[in-house]
Amino acid sequence: MAASDCLLVIGCKLGEIATKRFTLPAGGAPLIHLDICPEEFGRTTRADVSLWGDALAGIQDLSAALGAAVKRPDYVAEIAKLREGWLAEANKRYRSDERPIDMARLIGTLNRLLPATGILVADGGFAAHWAGLFFDTKAPGRGFVADRGLASIGYGLPGALGAQLAAPDAPVVGLTGDGGLNMVIGEIETAKRTGANFTLMVVNNAASGYVKALQHAMYGPGNYQSSDLVETNYADVAKAFGCRGIRIEDPAQLDGAVTTGLKERDVPTVIDVVVTRDPARMLPAADNRALQVKPGDRPV
Repeated sequence: MAASDCLLVIGCKLGEIATKRFTLPAGGAPLIHLDICPEEFGRTTRADVSLWGDALAGIQDLSAALGAAVKRPDYVAEIAKLREGWLAEANKRYRSDERPIDMARLIGTLNRLLPATGILVADGGFAAHWAGLFFDTKAPGRGFVADRGLASIGYGLPGALGAQLAAPDAPVVGLTGDGGLNMVIGEIETAKRTGANFTLMVVNNAASGYVKALQHAMYGPGNYQSSDLVETNYADVAKAFGCRGIRIEDPAQLDGAVTTGLKERDVPTVIDVVVTRDPARMLPAADNRALQVKPGDRPV
């Protein structure tokens, strides 16, 4: 059997999102699963070969063992071409002048201004969805820490606080939604008291954005349950805690605000970014869980 006849899965738990509601892999080709967490083996998908170990070390060992059998220059060239096409499309959104602010413009600003030594900590749900798609790490290591896949929100603020305390010299940015921040908002005081002077960017859409977007996609416009939040100015909240607060409604203000947060590290900085309130435009792309549900349907 040739190496090209196998499907290699590395560092993926093969959950609902990655497998398009468990329709992938389609079957037929033997599955090799490499992961550092052995409890993931067979949890959702049975593997023909389970390899317990570090992703990088495992890839290096496989490459050395297989030699020329894994050299796929045509495939590598295809991936490069697809990436170029994706970047050409994404660049339009990185430069978007839309108001309310396009999330890709926000992430594009971080791509340009956060140095290679910086750390971006993304909350679960909405923040991690966008950052995972549009943010580019610039160096090896844990420069991007996302809570994605742990079925929780509220991690952005305390996660950034912890990262700043662990790496006091590194510029740290936390990215959170207003829903996640509301759960842990008192930790702004903790950040101020401990001198963890990171920058927290709040994706303010006056909603539990990921939830509302999925409700919109599944049940149609206007059919929302417990997903709207009170419109709050989190820059004012930050100031009340004795921190720096900046509210951004114009994308042209993003560069200045982020630069201030990264350079003026005398106190924590909270940047409240007003983004779209339109649930049809809250997600960066189609979500495979957004199945249109009609009366009488019983979706799996």
